[in-house]
Amino acid sequence: MHRRMDGLRSERGAVTVLVAVSMLTLLAFLALAIDLGMLYVAHNDAQRAADAAALAGASAFLEQDPALAVSTAHSRAMEYARRNTFQNGPIDSTEVDIRVVPESALVGVIIHRDTVRTLFARVLGIRMVPIGAYAAAEAVDAGNARCLKPFAIPDMWNDPNGDTNGNRVWDPNENWVYGDNPGDRYEAFTGSGGSPTETGYGSTFRNPGSLFTNDFGRQINMKAQDPQSPYVATPGLFMPWQVPVDPSQKACKGGFGGGATAYRNNICSCNNSPVQLGKPYPLEPGNMRGPTFQGVGELIKEDPNAYWDQASQSVKNSIYGSGWMSSPRVVKLAMFAPGQITKSGMQSITFNNFGLMFIEAQKKQQDPVTGRFLYYVSGTDAPGGNTGSLIKTLKLVK
Repeated sequence: MHRRMDGLRSERGAVTVLVAVSMLTLLAFLALAIDLGMLYVAHNDAQRAADAAALAGASAFLEQDPALAVSTAHSRAMEYARRNTFQNGPIDSTEVDIRVVPESALVGVIIHRDTVRTLFARVLGIRMVPIGAYAAAEAVDAGNARCLKPFAIPDMWNDPNGDTNGNRVWDPNENWVYGDNPGDRYEAFTGSGGSPTETGYGSTFRNPGSLFTNDFGRQINMKAQDPQSPYVATPGLFMPWQVPVDPSQKACKGGFGGGATAYRNNICSCNNSPVQLGKPYPLEPGNMRGPTFQGVGELIKEDPNAYWDQASQSVKNSIYGSGWMSSPRVVKLAMFAPGQITKSGMQSITFNNFGLMFIEAQKKQQDPVTGRFLYYVSGTDAPGGNTGSLIKTLKLVK
């Protein structure tokens, strides 16, 4: 009897030891799980900051020629990295590595911290763990864009017989007609590093030694109002076009409907319907002089004192200050290859590029609508079958 009792006590003691060891093991695994969870959260913090910084940096390539965008891309990436937090604290600039590759419009960002403290793993001698994350984003060619204004403009060509002063620019006193002379030549701009013979807007064809690097800041006639204007493509066609209906669009004046009302609202507010390169869109008949003047006036009121300063090659007096690129007066326009318009009357047109422009004030109805060419347009859709050299969309690639 005594031997059985001693055996039971011995078994109880063994079980107690086993339970104690098991509890310690479970607590160790729990401690490691807590540390791993904390490190996982820290890595997510770093990854989120790297993603945001890479996209912000690559956005510089939506606005500038790649060769000119390096400094802006770097500063934006650093700014957005430091806007984020790491373990509920700020990110120091020494914890951010940035690489800008202008040839591919790419920005790579590493967020790293070598001294992330553990909570329980230190009992195993692991007191610090390095955490890092990498992201890369690039501005890639796209074929669609939204919020376009209903003005179609011909892409620039070389017109030797019309260019009376030989500056390769269509000046107001010159009458250019594409195809009326065997010397007329058009070659679309294919992007940074393209051929020096390319004539399209954004190329270097007109720019050697001038202020207008890649046409930046060049004044462009966006829409003629006077039937006698040399910018009228063919009698009766003033190049307004029909943007697809956007059911969610907010009218800036009056209601919606067809014709002049919709056209006016598409000038002064954002029509968010996607517009695709290579797809035909109908031209609006008639001059639309009144609706044009009204729509442009309503748009100008959104940033009334802004004006283009030739000396600084930027917009001054904008209510958006140094962020004037966000002004409603910075608009997207559709461009088409010259030679499409060969007749008057109802017809459709296809676009081969979109350009970004600052729209200028129109003092009188008969005055043309003019703007300053800026550069890239941000595309909001995935690249389609047709892409344009001036249309870019941001994409995380790593």
